[in-house]
Amino acid sequence: MSSHSELKTSQDVHLRAKQIKSLIRSLKQKIKKIEREGEVAPANCHIIRYQVNRKGTIYWYYKLQSAESIFPMATNNEKKTKYKYLGRAGSSAHIDAVEKLTRRNLIDELERVIQSLTESYLDIYIGTETE
Repeated sequence: MSSHSELKTSQDVHLRAKQIKSLIRSLKQKIKKIEREGEVAPANCHIIRYQVNRKGTIYWYYKLQSAESIFPMATNNEKKTKYKYLGRAGSSAHIDAVEKLTRRNLIDELERVIQSLTESYLDIYIGTETE
């Protein structure tokens, strides 16, 4: 009787592992689809809103900010800066950056889920060794 329950447990383990692998493949396909939709913002970037006060009038502008200096400087393309000027809200540069950043955020989240599922996949087999 114990061989029957061992077989059932083994089949259950393989089924769960197969489901996780299938989900990982599906998520990787979603990442590829997102990448085909358009350019993706570099990792660790954010859109920053800032104000400028000129002659008593306040103007709001946007810039793309990176954790590292990766954008070419406006005055010297050989040097890099952490910021890329996007202009006012709704400008083509601003909208383009929002779309690129949205794709980056979706990909980053999917990659976190894939990492978690990969750990779960490993847990299935590590957990069965101790049972």
